[in-house]
Amino acid sequence: MAIMNNKNSFFLRTLAAALCFCMLVLPGCSKKDETGVSVKKHVEARNTVTMPAEDARIHYSESALSFSQKAASSGFVELKIDPSSNSFCILETSRNKIWSALPLLDEVASGEALTSNASTVALTVNGGSDIYILNSQDNSVAYGTAAYNIIENGAEFIYDIYTDKATAEKKFLEKTDIAFRAKLSITLKDGSMYADCSYENLSGNPDAFVESIEILNGFGIFNDSHKDDFLLVPDGSGAIIKTATYDESFEPLTFSVYGNDPSTGIESDGTAIVPAFGMKHGDSAFVALIQKGDAVASINADKATAVSEYNKVYSSFSVTPSVYENKTVYSSKTSAISEISLCYRFLSGNNATYAGLASACREQLVRNSVLSTKAVESSDYLPFCLTLTGTAKSSFGPFGYLKKLTTFEQAKDMLVRMKNKGINNVSVRYSGIFSGGLDSKNIENSRLLSRLGGENKLSELFDYISSQKMRLYLDINLVSSSQTFNSGNAENIRKDNSVYTPHSYLNEYIGNTSSERKLRKISSLSDVVATVLNNTKSLSFSGYCINDAGSLLYSDFSHGGLLREDASLQIAKSIAPLSTDHSTMTSTGNFYMLKNIDTVINLPLESAASESGSYVSIPFVQLILHGIVDYAGEAVNTSINSSELLLKCIEYGACPHYEWNYEPVTDTTETDIFYYDNTINTAAEFYTKANEALNDLRNARMTDHYEVENGVFCTEYDTGSMIYVNYTDSNCTVLGAVVEARSFIRIN
Repeated sequence: MAIMNNKNSFFLRTLAAALCFCMLVLPGCSKKDETGVSVKKHVEARNTVTMPAEDARIHYSESALSFSQKAASSGFVELKIDPSSNSFCILETSRNKIWSALPLLDEVASGEALTSNASTVALTVNGGSDIYILNSQDNSVAYGTAAYNIIENGAEFIYDIYTDKATAEKKFLEKTDIAFRAKLSITLKDGSMYADCSYENLSGNPDAFVESIEILNGFGIFNDSHKDDFLLVPDGSGAIIKTATYDESFEPLTFSVYGNDPSTGIESDGTAIVPAFGMKHGDSAFVALIQKGDAVASINADKATAVSEYNKVYSSFSVTPSVYENKTVYSSKTSAISEISLCYRFLSGNNATYAGLASACREQLVRNSVLSTKAVESSDYLPFCLTLTGTAKSSFGPFGYLKKLTTFEQAKDMLVRMKNKGINNVSVRYSGIFSGGLDSKNIENSRLLSRLGGENKLSELFDYISSQKMRLYLDINLVSSSQTFNSGNAENIRKDNSVYTPHSYLNEYIGNTSSERKLRKISSLSDVVATVLNNTKSLSFSGYCINDAGSLLYSDFSHGGLLREDASLQIAKSIAPLSTDHSTMTSTGNFYMLKNIDTVINLPLESAASESGSYVSIPFVQLILHGIVDYAGEAVNTSINSSELLLKCIEYGACPHYEWNYEPVTDTTETDIFYYDNTINTAAEFYTKANEALNDLRNARMTDHYEVENGVFCTEYDTGSMIYVNYTDSNCTVLGAVVEARSFIRIN
């Protein structure tokens, strides 16, 4: 018996040692290395199966009286539950305003058809050959499989969701059944509502998984518009959809948070750099900020028309990336997120404006440590953002060569000329100075181009820049390259190398329009940053301009790759060392990476969707960021309407930005939009006026923005200063002062 025990003991010790070895040594044993793609071929055309309830009223709460149970209160808001629909509402006690998760049935006109498909949670489930569109109301409440519990500061709603009633009534589920449990907890804190959602597979069906989730797609929806009601969407700089303005041609819109994913190829109507949305109805408004799941989120908005009865805005989440092509479906083997979280902030009265919503959003982003608490450092002059290009690939017949556009000596000469013309503070973003030029190669293998003057001439340039209290940023591409990476390329959902083609006015201008770039495995980014810091430690400069990572976020479906949510966290973590003892700049400015950034260029100053009577661009992003970072829009000289863009800089509190070369790109110098000598005089003239209007407001908070009259806008700051911008061809009088046509004034 003792011998048997010793044998067992030896076996157990050996097994334990083997398991430890697997955990420590073999990368395939870790969860993150499960990332990959499941490919199903010869699947029939996507068959979407929706299971509606017999009674459409299941998507409504009967009336305000339905919310019979109070679950929690905080500040001026209360959480109340409707047991019959297993949903809830938020009651603003100061105005007796109800924000209901489902529309109220007693507000539907007599005889009018019930068209709402609102739900607290909606799932798109891949069941193998069929795709099931399921929701909490039709597939749980209607089957009697929904419940709720009162928890600390709120309530937890539990929905056991089935494809049909027969499955819902089973005592024991089979492995082939499709059944999911969604948990939605609603809690109140500091007058805000927090919505947290998770899910689990009840049957354990290995072929069934959740593709996407919608959270509270009916929260606050309405069709009785007041004059100033709107939906707030994060399109570019931000936009509002005026719900009271008739627009029968309006189509539903979807905006991908942090842009489209080049590894899936699925595109949306526009890009959101901030994960927020909101609405105003009557004297009340809310703004919702996505706190977890933002990197895989989309913001959806629809306006009431003859086709769509309700005004609504809500978020959805691509839980498991999937792409359908003919009869093949590509799906991620792992989910991108396991938990979704949103914070809803409520405002009323004079604060129920898009400026008020931006202020609440800013406060929450600072509280969540997404944005810094620091303020912009003041200086004697407003920064003038200048993008210079050292070299770029130019086409010459079937061949291409690196064309010198601005050497370090020429850059110094340009800055001296700018200084002489009164441009006293320049933030220089110097691109195309490493191997490959503008089509930069793998940054860890790149070296400073000696043909531009080498380290000595760069040092001389920096000495001048430092003496003039300017800044020099070395432009680096961290996640993309024109060549293969040492650490491996990211793979798209088709298991090919992930690539993207950046938009570059200059590349197109000089005939190089095929600059497709490979994408890096983001899991290796920390090591890359360490290499960059080591390789550039002998160079003279103020900081780095993190180029591609400011606007490019993608999934990596290779072994050990990271999906978008983890990728965004890894980027934010990896770039932090670049800001140690250095200033940092980025392009576009996805919010997940802004905490350690000092300046953002190419920040959107308008919406991507076309403006109309009901769709209006607003400075929502600028209302959040002003005073925290310096920012500039696209280069003025590349704009179709440069004079209007200059006015937009003043209205939106943005620094001027130009993209220049010292050498002309084309033979016809007079029409070369990048040749600095063509626009330096108009740039200097505008800079003088912009500096006078904006410089001492750089660290101020932008507190309000509104249209005074058609084509005339006012931006207010917490210093009491107001800037009026007139886009019309006629003079306008405000507060006794004349705002000339196509001009602006500042009133203190």
